[in-house]
Amino acid sequence: VAAGTLRCRSQWPTQRGCRLTEDACRWPRLFALQTQLRGAATPVTLQAAEHEKEAPSELAESSDTNAKGLVASSDFREPSIHDPPRVMRPGQFVNIGTVVRNWWAFPAVGFNSILEIPVEKLEVEPSHNPPPVGVVVVPNSIFGVPIRKDVVHMVYWYHRRALAGYQATMQLYKWEWPGSNRKFRSQKKSGKSRMGRRKAAGRFEGIHKPALRPRDWRIQVPKRIVWKALKVMLSVKYVQDSIKVVDSFHLQSHKTKHLVRNLRRLVGRHCKSAMLVHEGHNDVNDNFRWASAHVGAICRENVEGVSVYNLLKYHQIIFTEAALSKLIAEIQNFPVKQRWRPSYATPDGRPAPIPEKVPGWNRVWVEKKERLRNAEFRAREFFREQLKWKWSHQLKGPLKIPRNDALAGFRVRDFLTSPEKPVWEKLESLYVDDEPLEEEPDEEELMETLETLHRHTELGEERHSAFIDTKAEIQTSELGTLAKVGRKSSRSAGRL
Repeated sequence: VAAGTLRCRSQWPTQRGCRLTEDACRWPRLFALQTQLRGAATPVTLQAAEHEKEAPSELAESSDTNAKGLVASSDFREPSIHDPPRVMRPGQFVNIGTVVRNWWAFPAVGFNSILEIPVEKLEVEPSHNPPPVGVVVVPNSIFGVPIRKDVVHMVYWYHRRALAGYQATMQLYKWEWPGSNRKFRSQKKSGKSRMGRRKAAGRFEGIHKPALRPRDWRIQVPKRIVWKALKVMLSVKYVQDSIKVVDSFHLQSHKTKHLVRNLRRLVGRHCKSAMLVHEGHNDVNDNFRWASAHVGAICRENVEGVSVYNLLKYHQIIFTEAALSKLIAEIQNFPVKQRWRPSYATPDGRPAPIPEKVPGWNRVWVEKKERLRNAEFRAREFFREQLKWKWSHQLKGPLKIPRNDALAGFRVRDFLTSPEKPVWEKLESLYVDDEPLEEEPDEEELMETLETLHRHTELGEERHSAFIDTKAEIQTSELGTLAKVGRKSSRSAGRL
């Protein structure tokens, strides 16, 4: 093939920066045949050649090929949301150019993909390499989300700051250090450099500049961002083929070399570190704990220990089936625990169904509108109807509300037949005065008191009758008569 050379970056991600021919970028099959003739054919190019041989109409054969896990690691078609469902194993991804250009919204495994992880057996014979014992289908909402590097960067520093914790170092400034500010020595005729206070920064007895103060290095990141970053990192590990699933962590030997031999079979010879995640106590035994305790590159964690920081730190992540199921359940139920989802006042917590319209539900409104439209003075009727309503200032609810609220002065009262008694009535029995200070009066004393009251009443009536009420009687009577009457009433009062 004779053609000009160029640098291809988007069409061939695995050979980024290599010098390819222009025809090779356009026709992958031709490039595959060319590399075969040269004797340097790569797995990616062979997969591309197989992809070009398939006819577009043979959908059944392509689906069977995908189900067997023979999908090419990089597809040359432009992926979209209308792609048919296909099986994607760990390490397989769609056209990387489209993913890179739309990294914030396009998942690396594509849309409508079925994500399958083979389940391997951890402990096998040294000379055996058995096939997977099963397959686990994981949700796309956790292992197939877009790779948001900005979210991962934010949560990574959140964990780093949390590891830094609280710094309790306390250093003093020069004005806080005890001692005099006197000049240490004179410079004149000494032949030495100038030297001021011995507490200056950099001196043996001096201070640090700037002085360190107690500080909390931790930063606040919303839980929703941490939750989202965890799903992004699981998707990254899935695309990188860094997730393995085993049946359990049950070993028959406690030897470290026995565990290392089985792990090398799973992760390969070039793996630098691995995190082994188990569910609890059912899928791990003491032999595995003893065997993994002496390997510095191995970290054994529970499901609660899976974080963005650990996923970034370790190259390979090995789950047990029980741990993977628990991790998926925890991630999916976390919004429910945090009450992020809307709550509905229904017995099952789900939104109530939309009620069906009852025939004649707007009959009154239609009759009212017809009556206004057919009225003799329509303008006046419409104006009067308009005065009954006003625009609402609330962001939610109807646009117009009644101008005069009929329930504006309504107050809720307690209309129970047997209202609850106040609290203090329960304590009245504790403060009853069983022995009053004053004794009850006798009947004789009561009768004497009543007789005294009667006498005072009669005396008051006599005094009232002795008074002269009319002016005419006073004018016609003589002074002597008036004086006698007055002395008589005073003597009667004195007798009493």
